[in-house]
Amino acid sequence: MARLYFNERTRANWEPADYTANETDTVINVAAGDYWAGDCMVRVREVFNGGGTDAIIIIGDGDDDNGGLEAGQCDETTVGIYRGGGAYYATRPKLYTAADTIDIGFTANTSGTRTTGIIDLAVYIAKVDPH
Repeated sequence: MARLYFNERTRANWEPADYTANETDTVINVAAGDYWAGDCMVRVREVFNGGGTDAIIIIGDGDDDNGGLEAGQCDETTVGIYRGGGAYYATRPKLYTAADTIDIGFTANTSGTRTTGIIDLAVYIAKVDPH
């Protein structure tokens, strides 16, 4: 009988290298045969502040840079827990046929005295055992 073995994969205490610059950071590796089974959860531990347009966090992979969490689904200026939604559900579950990575995309606040926030990320990846 085939089985799925679920694992929560996390990246705790992530913060951008430079709050004034956009970046994409690889945070979780996935192997061929891994199965992104569901949710993408983000916890804002420390808020992202500034004087201009708010900072934006997205979560995705090599196929879809915001397939786990789209812009606007996380309030980067409020401590809390946020879950991916919208188009996210159209791309889950996802079987990886080749190795890939889950990435955090960060768009910096545009002006003012900026402070770097901190987030935690959790995704659920399953391994398929066909035996």
